[in-house]
Amino acid sequence: MMEGPLSKWTNMMHGWQYRWFKLDEGVLLYYTSREKMLKGQQRGCIRLSGAVVGIDGENNSLFTITVDGKVFHLQGRDENERNTWVRSLETVIRECSGYKKFKGKENVIDSLKQRITEADQHLSNIIQQVKNLECLRESVSGKDRKNIDELLASSNNLMDTVKHAIILLQMARNKVEVPATDLAQIRLSTTNMSQQQSDDKSSLNVASSAHSVGDPSNLSSSNQATVHNSPGSVPQLDPTTLETMQISSASAIGKRHPIISYSSSDDEDYYDAEEIVDLDTIPNNEIEGESTPNAPRYAMSPNAAGVSPSDETTFDFGDSHENFDEIYDNAEEHDLGNVQQEHGSVLMHLLSQVSIGMDLTKVTLPTFILERRSLLEMYADFFAHPDLFVGTIKCETPEERFVSVVRYYLNAFYAARKSGVAKKPYNPILGETFRCRYNVPGVKPSGKKTTTGPFPGSDENQLTFVAEQVSHHPPVSAFYAEHPAARISFNAHIYTKSSFLGLSIGVTNIGVGTVTLHDFGESYDVTFPNGYGRSIMSTPWVELGGKVNISCEKTGYSADIEFLTKPFFGGKPHRIQGSLYREGQKKPFLTIRGEWNGVMFAKDEAGNETVFIDVKAKKEMKKECVHVMQQGERESRRLWRHVTAALLRNRIDMATTSKRMIEQRQRAEAKSRLEKAEKWKTIYFHNHSDRWWYDDPLTNRLSTASSSVNK
Repeated sequence: MMEGPLSKWTNMMHGWQYRWFKLDEGVLLYYTSREKMLKGQQRGCIRLSGAVVGIDGENNSLFTITVDGKVFHLQGRDENERNTWVRSLETVIRECSGYKKFKGKENVIDSLKQRITEADQHLSNIIQQVKNLECLRESVSGKDRKNIDELLASSNNLMDTVKHAIILLQMARNKVEVPATDLAQIRLSTTNMSQQQSDDKSSLNVASSAHSVGDPSNLSSSNQATVHNSPGSVPQLDPTTLETMQISSASAIGKRHPIISYSSSDDEDYYDAEEIVDLDTIPNNEIEGESTPNAPRYAMSPNAAGVSPSDETTFDFGDSHENFDEIYDNAEEHDLGNVQQEHGSVLMHLLSQVSIGMDLTKVTLPTFILERRSLLEMYADFFAHPDLFVGTIKCETPEERFVSVVRYYLNAFYAARKSGVAKKPYNPILGETFRCRYNVPGVKPSGKKTTTGPFPGSDENQLTFVAEQVSHHPPVSAFYAEHPAARISFNAHIYTKSSFLGLSIGVTNIGVGTVTLHDFGESYDVTFPNGYGRSIMSTPWVELGGKVNISCEKTGYSADIEFLTKPFFGGKPHRIQGSLYREGQKKPFLTIRGEWNGVMFAKDEAGNETVFIDVKAKKEMKKECVHVMQQGERESRRLWRHVTAALLRNRIDMATTSKRMIEQRQRAEAKSRLEKAEKWKTIYFHNHSDRWWYDDPLTNRLSTASSSVNK
């Protein structure tokens, strides 16, 4: 199908080794050279059934294949070669993992026959292994016997699961093979069977069949769907109407995939414990569209729940007794834990819909990964330490002020990311807004109230903030903050672009922010790092990555900061390094190192190193907001209140329904505007020279006040 050279990381050599790879049906074979391939001297094999391909958001040539509890690290010559391999691997993985789209009915029947036969073979193997364990149990005692008993219990559970899988496969084949006119009878029969099982589980007819144990391929199906099985036997369906399956397991299985990926040297494989994933352990009862009494439904739409977007004001969300202000004050978030164990099949369903590098902006992600705040409110948390932001004005020299801006900037991300909890904020809808204000520690109220600005009625010694979702496609958020008495402001916009990287999700933050010190006439432009959700199929965690720049055009000072992502091979996460430069100089006057979510150190030109900032040392200030039910309909906290309350109470169904209502409302509004040829009008911001600016910035008001005084 495809072949060519790639570099493969080997632990034996502690480095990259040239290998010749050949992509075949269900497997990726590799050899030490093309000549060895022609001679059939294989070096190793990577099984692709159930594999997950991942790419590195920072390195354009690296990619990984995760399967069988191992992570294989490969490298192409450039990005194009890597992408070619990734696309081909995705195609093969989809086909051998059951995501292939069949072209006709005959292909479906053949596939079902093959799956049934393979399941029969697996069951036969399990039965034989159980017999071996039972014999072994009689010859041991004590701790060894206890261990074998545990293995037997697990094996028997697995055997029951495989039996039920065979029954479901036979029923599926039954529905495909029989004429459409008979489907109603089959549905009726299966419904009766389900009712009978729920009414009296002991009513199943149990028949011992030694023949079925010896030859598990001799299974038969029935449209009556009456199950006959015995302990240790293959489940059978009455052979009353459908043909008996006379398929030899050995011949029908045909070309087999290797049981596990292997290398000629176990030491050669590179292992990454944080990214190990075993897709075979994923339960099937959580897949979208199915439900069990204890399994939440993750994709219930308003229509599926019996409601429509127009019912949003009358629908009973079950939270009329809640105090929404207290709910939002409860900012504690819990990690997702091992999502593979709890939500594995939901994620696998999602993975089957996306491909490497795909833009996730328009993809609806599962509700359980949401944190209880809007993205607009997350941006407000950049100012959770307002004293650091305002303190810049007290610095006497341009260099001191520049260092102070850098210190505030590097301190802002920890508060915004909530200690790295691996959840994502709500995606704001078009026209959504968020307003709040902060008291500055150690600064007393001035007694003067603002009449305009982000939060009219605030004290001039408070920091006020406003944000608005100014575009939905592409998603662009604009936000503005100011402290009138200190005469300092911040204006920014961020366009978020999410991409699927295989085992990670990358979020590129495209935009720029400007800190303005009005009394000094200095403006500092800053860019933003990218975010990554790592190990999405095991225990997710968040890190920042990428290079950012801070510069002041008036003074010429600049800083290059790099958020370092965790390397493939060892290394620590969350590291940061930076250099601060004077105008026209190539040698930095200050270098920074450390962790963006911990302690950062600064070293001056003389080599003296001191603590630059400890982001956990200072308490975050609490936001002040208008009471939720007094806010406007499109203000974040009121807009998302039902989702937030449901998430706090772990009512995932209701959170999903509430979220879908908001999304449906947005779609309906967009459709209406399109039909009327109307354009969306922003509320607080306007676009100028590819940047979004606050309509009533502090600059304008200070200019107006100055003009009034001069008159």
